[in-house]
Amino acid sequence: MFTLETLRDFLSAALSSIETNVDSLNALDSVIGDGDHGTAILTAMRAATNAAETTNGSLTEILAAVGWAVMSEAGGSTSSLTGSFYVGMSESAPSDALSPDETIAMFESGLQNVRFSTKAAVGDKTLMDALIPAIGAMTALKGTGATLPTIFAAAAAAAREGAESTKNRVAKFGRAKNLGERTVGHYDAGARSTAMIYEAFAETSGRRS
Repeated sequence: MFTLETLRDFLSAALSSIETNVDSLNALDSVIGDGDHGTAILTAMRAATNAAETTNGSLTEILAAVGWAVMSEAGGSTSSLTGSFYVGMSESAPSDALSPDETIAMFESGLQNVRFSTKAAVGDKTLMDALIPAIGAMTALKGTGATLPTIFAAAAAAAREGAESTKNRVAKFGRAKNLGERTVGHYDAGARSTAMIYEAFAETSGRRS
């Protein structure tokens, strides 16, 4: 079951991964972006983790608090999209102990809310190259009886593959868009950090099983 403790463990693990990789993410972003993605996603995940640890209430209420904390305590598109994801999740958490299929639906709701904030899709060399495949891999397991570790392992693998694919893409959003074909051959930092987060979710889910 996906519970509040699951959420807290997931966010803590994701934060730890981003803390470890913040410099490499900044370096990656400096090639075709502003050079601050690592710092931005670190700020976002710290806000998310703090809100999850300090807010009382239902899973729905805490997810909403996480999303709004990210959007209010950090700036830029990274925080806007990350916060939108958790707010979207909060809109599809029917109880405080979710079945695997309910967990998938909750993550689908998160992605749906992000789509209201960006038109970026797979192939545009953004975090969506990792996020959309991750949620798609989860959706493919709905109704199969898959366990949470299996679901998040699939999500992590899809996110990692999506992040890798950005190396051969031309950027269509953000500052990198101005570089056109020169962005080919470089990874998108947002997709890479998204993959790191889902890898942390998967590792944590495996330990909890």
